[in-house]
Amino acid sequence: MGWHLNEDISFCQLDAKLFFLDIQRDRYFQLSRALEHSFRRYLKAPDDVDVSELVKHNLLTWTSTPQVLRSTEPNIACPSQSVLETLHLKERVPVSVIRDVFINVCMMHWQLRTRRLKPILRSLSEYRYAHSSPVACYESEAQQHLAEAATAFSQVRPYVPVETCCLIDSLSMVRFLAKRGLHAQLVIGVACDPFSAHAWVQRGPLVLNETVGTAEAHVPIRVI
Repeated sequence: MGWHLNEDISFCQLDAKLFFLDIQRDRYFQLSRALEHSFRRYLKAPDDVDVSELVKHNLLTWTSTPQVLRSTEPNIACPSQSVLETLHLKERVPVSVIRDVFINVCMMHWQLRTRRLKPILRSLSEYRYAHSSPVACYESEAQQHLAEAATAFSQVRPYVPVETCCLIDSLSMVRFLAKRGLHAQLVIGVACDPFSAHAWVQRGPLVLNETVGTAEAHVPIRVI
């Protein structure tokens, strides 16, 4: 038991700066110099630091179970291949795919307008868990199926009457793939100077709805 990082908060380091994402409050933020110094000291020696200010700012919560610090860089492979850059679009898409793309995009658009990010991500994780598995007996075959399904999604997406948005599209694609028994991860990353946030879908080193260069330009801050 002890003080651990709030489960709603994740962080990453970029250009020697710490960036945080709070999915309960739907915000990115940085700490003051003094507070960041305390947080860095906590990361190095959690039992030897006065955590009162970190607790006051809701960075740490008390828990009786072991927790893992949510710096997400080790949890996702470095992107090395992109479906957008390697696979040609098919000419015809089944009606069932068109229907599912429309439904998923419209649903995610509505959810992001009416709900916090936390319950949306939790619901997505539960749906994916119920319909797909991260373990594949034949990884190359699974990646081929993923690439084909992601390509079909990308072919239909421009016709959905919802403005393109990386978060809407990535949430929708993860659910669309899960319905087909295909497991993929939602990656939320950040860049700075100027600050920007981006979301994409990935399985291992294969990026499903973004280029390798754009994915590499962002440091993962949360992986679902």
